[in-house]
Amino acid sequence: MHKIESLMSRGALLAVTVLIMNASALAKDVDVTAFAGVQHQGKLTFESAPGTTVSAIRTINSTNFGVYGGRIGHGHFFGGEHTFAYSPNFIDVGTKAFIYNSNVILQAPLPVVRPYGTVGIGLMHISGENSLVVSGTKFALNYGGGVKFLPSGPVGLRLDVRGYSIPSTEFRVFQTQSRRTDLVEVSVGVIFAIRK
Repeated sequence: MHKIESLMSRGALLAVTVLIMNASALAKDVDVTAFAGVQHQGKLTFESAPGTTVSAIRTINSTNFGVYGGRIGHGHFFGGEHTFAYSPNFIDVGTKAFIYNSNVILQAPLPVVRPYGTVGIGLMHISGENSLVVSGTKFALNYGGGVKFLPSGPVGLRLDVRGYSIPSTEFRVFQTQSRRTDLVEVSVGVIFAIRK
Protein backbone atom coordinates (compact mmCIF):
# COMPACT_ATOMS: atom_id res chain seq x y z
CA MET A 1 0.00 0.00 0.00
CA HIS A 2 2.95 2.32 0.72
CA LYS A 3 4.19 1.87 -2.87
CA ILE A 4 0.79 2.86 -4.27
CA GLU A 5 0.65 5.98 -2.08
CA SER A 6 4.20 6.88 -3.14
CA LEU A 7 3.27 6.40 -6.81
CA MET A 8 0.14 8.56 -6.43
CA SER A 9 2.15 11.30 -4.65
CA ARG A 10 4.72 11.32 -7.44
CA GLY A 11 1.96 11.41 -10.05
CA ALA A 12 0.25 14.33 -8.33
CA LEU A 13 3.56 16.21 -8.13
CA LEU A 14 4.16 15.56 -11.83
CA ALA A 15 0.65 16.78 -12.71
CA VAL A 16 1.14 20.01 -10.72
CA THR A 17 4.53 20.55 -12.38
CA VAL A 18 3.01 20.07 -15.83
CA LEU A 19 0.22 22.53 -15.07
CA ILE A 20 2.70 25.17 -13.88
CA MET A 21 5.01 24.64 -16.87
CA ASN A 22 2.07 24.78 -19.26
CA ALA A 23 0.53 28.03 -18.02
CA SER A 24 1.46 29.77 -21.29
CA ALA A 25 0.32 26.78 -23.35
CA LEU A 26 -3.05 26.91 -21.62
CA ALA A 27 -3.70 30.25 -23.28
CA LYS A 28 -2.73 28.82 -26.72
CA ASP A 29 -4.41 25.41 -27.12
CA VAL A 30 -7.52 24.34 -25.25
CA ASP A 31 -9.92 21.60 -26.26
CA VAL A 32 -13.19 20.38 -24.81
CA THR A 33 -14.57 16.90 -25.57
CA ALA A 34 -18.05 15.51 -24.92
CA PHE A 35 -17.82 11.69 -25.02
CA ALA A 36 -19.74 8.45 -24.58
CA GLY A 37 -18.39 4.92 -24.44
CA VAL A 38 -18.29 1.45 -22.96
CA GLN A 39 -16.43 -0.13 -20.06
CA HIS A 40 -15.69 -3.72 -19.18
CA GLN A 41 -13.37 -5.57 -16.85
CA GLY A 42 -9.96 -6.38 -18.29
CA LYS A 43 -6.45 -5.03 -18.58
CA LEU A 44 -5.23 -2.73 -21.35
CA THR A 45 -1.79 -3.51 -22.80
CA PHE A 46 -0.07 -2.66 -26.08
CA GLU A 47 -0.79 -6.17 -27.33
CA SER A 48 -4.41 -6.24 -26.21
CA ALA A 49 -5.43 -2.69 -27.25
CA PRO A 50 -6.68 -3.40 -30.81
CA GLY A 51 -8.53 -6.61 -29.90
CA THR A 52 -9.91 -5.11 -26.68
CA THR A 53 -11.25 -2.08 -28.54
CA VAL A 54 -12.99 -4.16 -31.22
CA SER A 55 -14.44 -6.67 -28.72
CA ALA A 56 -15.69 -3.86 -26.43
CA ILE A 57 -17.55 -2.26 -29.34
CA ARG A 58 -18.98 -5.63 -30.50
CA THR A 59 -20.21 -6.60 -27.03
CA ILE A 60 -22.21 -3.49 -26.18
CA ASN A 61 -25.06 -4.51 -23.89
CA SER A 62 -26.92 -3.13 -20.90
CA THR A 63 -24.30 -4.32 -18.41
CA ASN A 64 -21.34 -2.52 -19.98
CA PHE A 65 -22.77 0.38 -21.98
CA GLY A 66 -22.71 3.74 -20.50
CA VAL A 67 -19.95 6.06 -19.58
CA TYR A 68 -20.68 9.68 -20.40
CA GLY A 69 -18.70 12.79 -19.70
CA GLY A 70 -16.43 15.59 -20.70
CA ARG A 71 -12.72 16.24 -20.97
CA ILE A 72 -10.93 19.58 -20.84
CA GLY A 73 -7.40 19.54 -22.23
CA HIS A 74 -4.66 22.11 -22.67
CA GLY A 75 -1.20 22.22 -24.15
CA HIS A 76 0.27 21.83 -27.60
CA PHE A 77 2.83 18.99 -27.40
CA PHE A 78 2.91 18.36 -23.65
CA GLY A 79 -0.11 19.29 -21.57
CA GLY A 80 -2.76 18.31 -19.11
CA GLU A 81 -6.32 17.03 -19.18
CA HIS A 82 -9.20 16.70 -16.73
CA THR A 83 -12.05 14.20 -17.09
CA PHE A 84 -15.47 14.28 -15.44
CA ALA A 85 -17.65 11.23 -16.20
CA TYR A 86 -20.63 9.20 -15.02
CA SER A 87 -21.16 5.47 -15.50
CA PRO A 88 -24.71 4.25 -14.69
CA ASN A 89 -23.66 0.58 -15.19
CA PHE A 90 -20.20 0.41 -13.67
CA ILE A 91 -18.95 -3.23 -13.79
CA ASP A 92 -22.50 -4.55 -13.25
CA VAL A 93 -26.05 -3.28 -13.75
CA GLY A 94 -26.66 -2.33 -10.11
CA THR A 95 -23.59 -0.09 -9.73
CA LYS A 96 -23.01 3.58 -10.55
CA ALA A 97 -19.75 5.52 -10.60
CA PHE A 98 -18.73 9.15 -10.77
CA ILE A 99 -15.24 9.51 -12.22
CA TYR A 100 -12.71 12.34 -12.00
CA ASN A 101 -9.18 12.16 -13.48
CA SER A 102 -6.28 14.58 -13.91
CA ASN A 103 -3.81 13.43 -16.55
CA VAL A 104 -0.66 14.48 -18.32
CA ILE A 105 -0.95 14.20 -22.09
CA LEU A 106 1.72 13.91 -24.77
CA GLN A 107 0.43 14.52 -28.30
CA ALA A 108 1.75 15.06 -31.81
CA PRO A 109 1.17 18.77 -32.59
CA LEU A 110 -0.21 18.10 -36.07
CA PRO A 111 -3.00 20.23 -37.56
CA VAL A 112 -5.50 17.51 -38.63
CA VAL A 113 -4.70 14.17 -36.92
CA ARG A 114 -3.26 14.24 -33.39
CA PRO A 115 -2.32 10.88 -31.86
CA TYR A 116 -1.73 11.09 -28.11
CA GLY A 117 -0.82 9.13 -25.03
CA THR A 118 -1.97 9.92 -21.51
CA VAL A 119 -1.50 8.81 -17.91
CA GLY A 120 -2.98 10.12 -14.68
CA ILE A 121 -4.65 9.63 -11.33
CA GLY A 122 -8.13 10.32 -10.08
CA LEU A 123 -11.06 9.31 -7.94
CA MET A 124 -14.05 7.05 -8.52
CA HIS A 125 -17.10 7.27 -6.29
CA ILE A 126 -18.83 3.89 -6.59
CA SER A 127 -22.33 3.21 -5.26
CA GLY A 128 -25.00 0.55 -5.61
CA GLU A 129 -27.09 -1.78 -3.51
CA ASN A 130 -26.50 -5.03 -5.41
CA SER A 131 -22.94 -4.26 -6.40
CA LEU A 132 -20.08 -6.74 -6.49
CA VAL A 133 -17.77 -3.85 -5.62
CA VAL A 134 -17.91 -2.30 -2.15
CA SER A 135 -19.27 1.24 -2.38
CA GLY A 136 -17.16 4.28 -1.59
CA THR A 137 -14.59 6.61 -3.06
CA LYS A 138 -11.50 4.91 -4.50
CA PHE A 139 -8.22 6.14 -5.99
CA ALA A 140 -7.77 5.09 -9.60
CA LEU A 141 -4.82 5.12 -11.99
CA ASN A 142 -5.52 5.44 -15.71
CA TYR A 143 -3.45 5.19 -18.87
CA GLY A 144 -4.10 5.01 -22.57
CA GLY A 145 -4.23 7.01 -25.74
CA GLY A 146 -6.14 7.81 -28.83
CA VAL A 147 -6.50 10.08 -31.80
CA LYS A 148 -8.04 13.53 -32.23
CA PHE A 149 -9.37 14.28 -35.76
CA LEU A 150 -9.76 17.97 -36.62
CA PRO A 151 -10.29 17.93 -40.41
CA SER A 152 -11.44 21.53 -40.81
CA GLY A 153 -12.27 24.19 -38.31
CA PRO A 154 -12.49 23.82 -34.56
CA VAL A 155 -14.87 20.82 -34.43
CA GLY A 156 -13.78 17.21 -34.86
CA LEU A 157 -13.94 13.65 -33.54
CA ARG A 158 -11.94 11.83 -30.90
CA LEU A 159 -11.35 8.12 -30.28
CA ASP A 160 -9.99 7.21 -26.83
CA VAL A 161 -8.98 3.87 -25.26
CA ARG A 162 -8.10 3.84 -21.56
CA GLY A 163 -7.19 1.30 -18.96
CA TYR A 164 -8.13 1.89 -15.32
CA SER A 165 -6.54 0.25 -12.32
CA ILE A 166 -8.29 0.60 -8.97
CA PRO A 167 -5.93 -0.62 -6.23
CA SER A 168 -7.30 -2.52 -3.21
CA THR A 169 -10.92 -2.75 -4.28
CA GLU A 170 -12.97 -5.00 -2.03
CA PHE A 171 -15.24 -7.55 -3.71
CA ARG A 172 -18.24 -9.35 -2.23
CA VAL A 173 -18.18 -12.83 -3.69
CA PHE A 174 -18.26 -15.47 -0.97
CA GLN A 175 -16.41 -13.25 1.45
CA THR A 176 -14.99 -9.76 1.41
CA GLN A 177 -11.46 -9.66 0.06
CA SER A 178 -9.14 -7.00 -1.22
CA ARG A 179 -7.64 -7.00 -4.72
CA ARG A 180 -6.93 -4.73 -7.65
CA THR A 181 -9.63 -4.13 -10.26
CA ASP A 182 -8.71 -3.46 -13.89
CA LEU A 183 -11.12 -2.23 -16.53
CA VAL A 184 -10.96 -0.93 -20.09
CA GLU A 185 -12.88 2.07 -21.42
CA VAL A 186 -13.41 2.77 -25.13
CA SER A 187 -15.07 6.07 -26.02
CA VAL A 188 -15.90 8.31 -28.97
CA GLY A 189 -16.41 12.03 -28.62
CA VAL A 190 -16.96 15.34 -30.29
CA ILE A 191 -14.01 17.68 -29.76
CA PHE A 192 -14.08 21.48 -29.81
CA ALA A 193 -10.62 23.03 -30.19
CA ILE A 194 -9.76 26.60 -29.26
CA ARG A 195 -6.41 27.68 -30.70
CA LYS A 196 -5.01 31.18 -30.39
